[in-house]
Amino acid sequence: MNRSLLISLLTVAMGSAQADPVDDFVTSSMAAQKIPAVVIGIVKDGKLVRKQAYGKIDLELDVDAKPDDIYEIGSITKQFTAFATLLLAEQKKLSLNDSVDKYIDNCPEIWKPITIRHLLYQISGLPDYAFVPGLGIVGEFTKDQFLTTMAALPLDFKPGVTWAYSNTNYALLGWVIEKASGIPYPRFVEENIFKPAGMTQTFFGDNATIRPRRAHGYMNNQGEIIRAIAGAGSIASDGSINSTVEDMAKWDALLHEHRLLSAESYALMWSPAKLNSGRQRPYGTGWFLGDPSLPDYVGHGGNSSGYSAGFARYTKDGLSVIMLSNLYPVSGEQFCRTIAELLEPSLRAKIPEEKPDPQKERTQKIKAAVLTFAEGKQDSNCLEEEVLAPMRTQRAAMSPVWQTVRKLTELKFAGETKQGKDTLLTYRLLTPDRNFTAYILWSDHSKIAQMTLKADPPKA
Repeated sequence: MNRSLLISLLTVAMGSAQADPVDDFVTSSMAAQKIPAVVIGIVKDGKLVRKQAYGKIDLELDVDAKPDDIYEIGSITKQFTAFATLLLAEQKKLSLNDSVDKYIDNCPEIWKPITIRHLLYQISGLPDYAFVPGLGIVGEFTKDQFLTTMAALPLDFKPGVTWAYSNTNYALLGWVIEKASGIPYPRFVEENIFKPAGMTQTFFGDNATIRPRRAHGYMNNQGEIIRAIAGAGSIASDGSINSTVEDMAKWDALLHEHRLLSAESYALMWSPAKLNSGRQRPYGTGWFLGDPSLPDYVGHGGNSSGYSAGFARYTKDGLSVIMLSNLYPVSGEQFCRTIAELLEPSLRAKIPEEKPDPQKERTQKIKAAVLTFAEGKQDSNCLEEEVLAPMRTQRAAMSPVWQTVRKLTELKFAGETKQGKDTLLTYRLLTPDRNFTAYILWSDHSKIAQMTLKADPPKA
């Protein structure tokens, strides 16, 4: 165990009177974002070494949060759905190369080239039902209504062309699991994952049942905290699980011990998505993967009506951080990563040193291409189709993530490595508001094929 991490964890366990940077971060974040309640869990080598609650699970009744309170975990549900799919593949009840047509009755013609593998890795091209009128994450609709509505929409791109996050992928996987297993999706997950893991306080969305110590959900409506609309939605498999920090630590222990699945399936779970071009994207089966500066990281966030959650795992260090909260929206995964970096400073992304630029003309072309992308201009002269296709999705149209990059002033070279025909370039991307480390995959056609940004700490 890293010495600095050992000291951090011992300080926590002994209840030291020393200043606790994790406490400081959690309480300051709650104040800044107006989060009513947060529960955190810190796991080392599969063992829960800290669980702590902050704030209120009910603002109206002034109920203090406790470490074993229940919260929705949102899209962290997806990793359970993916795990269940891999279990069925090992049982020979499905193949990842099967068409969805085999499991979805009256499958639309344009969906037939889509495989289970495409769904798992979010490379199917299916538009996200979360943004479709009449459906949505908390909407009430039948399976037939869902399929009829979605079948009328064109694909965002052909299967395998690129990666784009879409809840529709995991909605369909729930029905695939039901058809392949012969039992309802929630029951399959409960019997084959929750029960073996010992997750006794974990269940699928159920707003009618009285659940002691279930946190009330809230929304941040332009700075005003309001009660969230209660609604489990109509889809279970993309984001409806409720759980506790204790149970999520049991899930982490199962993963740490590589139980229930073969080594081959675990490798698949945490392998990057492979595109038709041969390029990759840093997403496994229900897991975001680390960037080039942190290859041993896997994690995911979750947002649902009134709740946000995060789960971050550093496999090399045996460190995991869990966060559950009763406010939407909060970036739960980043919340967890910050806690991990406070416990183990070596996990912080190192800012690369600038180097002499061997191709300044190339850098100027890349700078222009970055600005084109940040401004949302779909220019095929400087952007590969893998980059252009996600820009056309509804999710991308609503994302403000690139607004800061539009203020780009300087792009400073920091390194390069070959990746097949392409070149992975590292740059320091400077703006008046915030600086970034940019990992840019520059294709053999002199176009951006992928771009990943790692933000520096905010400027004072």
